[in-house]
Order: sequence, then structure tokens, then C-alpha cells
Amino acid sequence: EKGQMYFYDFLTPLSSIDDLTPEDFIDWGNTERYEKAIGVGECAGVVIDLIATLLFESEEKIQNAQEMFDAEKWSASIYHAYSSMVNSAKAMLTAENTKVNTHVSIIKDFDEKFVADGRIAVAGGFEKLVLQLNQNEPTKEFAQSYIKDAKEFLETVEKFRQQELAEA
Repeated sequence: EKGQMYFYDFLTPLSSIDDLTPEDFIDWGNTERYEKAIGVGECAGVVIDLIATLLFESEEKIQNAQEMFDAEKWSASIYHAYSSMVNSAKAMLTAENTKVNTHVSIIKDFDEKFVADGRIAVAGGFEKLVLQLNQNEPTKEFAQSYIKDAKEFLETVEKFRQQELAEA
């Protein structure tokens, strides 16, 4: 085993900037010298909308649920619908800067922050909606109903988010 000092001694000469040439300031594959134009973090390039990405993933999960339903894989279909609902709730909680560590906390916090105060209407509460899978067998009928619930929940959340952004 090589110790910490081995790597320090090996890498230290590579950190020297005394022997840099003007060509070292031209990005590989380019001909122009690098110019700092934007500032710190300019290499990040694209900024993504995390909330929109999470909602897009929820939509994909519903598509996965439908594909599994069409393949008559009821349990897998139900799982993807469940994942979509939890992911949609996660998106809204993320927009509120709420920690989203576990499914249990996402379900509880969504009910507290959105359903209890009437900002997003979910008959019987989000917990009851999403945890239906615990009270039902993985049948064709339940899978079909649960996918429908997931679609409706995502539509409700997306409408809420659009309204929230319009008022911002």
C-alpha cells in the first residue's frame, strides 16, 4: 500500500504553473485563447429546472406504469404509478425547499404542506391516495384505477405548479 505522501510527492510537480505556455490556455480542439467571460461557474453551461425535471420523470413513470399494465404485469404497473405520485409530491416539496429524504417523509410532508391547508385538493389526503396499494391486491382492476389516480394527481400538481409560476 502506498501512503498519502507517495501521492503528494507524485502529484505536486504537476501542480506547478511555472512552465505554462500560451498554448496551455487554449481549450483542446479550439483555436482561440480561453477568455473568462461570465465568471465563476461559467463551465456549468446549462441550468436545469429541477422541479420541471421531477415532474417530467413522474410522467415517464406513468408511461412505464401503462406499459407494464399493457403487458399484464399488474404489480409492476402499480409500483410505477406509486413512484409517479411520490415523485410528483417530491417535486412540490422541493419547490418549497423541504427536505425529501424518504417516501414516508414525502407523503407526510406533502399532506401537511399542501393538502391540509387546501392548496392542493386530494380527497381523503395524499397518504390515503398513495397508500391504496397496501389495501389492495395487485389486480388488473386496481392497477387500472391506480394508474388513473396517478395521472389525475400529476395533472393536479402540474396545474398548481403552472399557477404558482404565473403568480411569481
